[in-house]
Amino acid sequence: MFRRSTIAALAVLALALTSTNAFAKNAGGTEVFREEIEFTFPAGTCPDLPDGLSIDFTGTLRGHFHQSTDAQGVRHFSVNTTITGTAVDSEGATYRFNYHDALHWRFAGAPFVLTITDHFNLVGNGAANQLHTFFVIKLLISAEGEEVLFLNEHGDPEHCDPL
Repeated sequence: MFRRSTIAALAVLALALTSTNAFAKNAGGTEVFREEIEFTFPAGTCPDLPDGLSIDFTGTLRGHFHQSTDAQGVRHFSVNTTITGTAVDSEGATYRFNYHDALHWRFAGAPFVLTITDHFNLVGNGAANQLHTFFVIKLLISAEGEEVLFLNEHGDPEHCDPL
């Protein structure tokens, strides 16, 4: 999780710092995206699953990126991604899954706080039934790096969230 949050935080910081002029002139906007995706959760990745069990996923990613600038010149950003679909494990069992990831931050210069909320749910008729992970993390992003201000997690998001 921390590896993913670090990557996300660095991407957010790069976006915020390199887009200063473009966003300062823009009162706001939203970009919507959609994509069909396929991915595999390899065996041995999640300690909550039986040895040797891998899972193939097919789904639809939907999301939006929203930005706006308030009257004080503070930019507000929101990125929300949802993926829903079906999965089949290496033993032939079938599942449905949903995933949601949300990033929110306000940027008036560094440092700033980035909030990430992430959950993954897998339900079906096989050994991976009821696999659930969740985390919320608030990071203070500065020129020196990032600092965890708050972390709440359920399950094993580091190893059992394939996204």
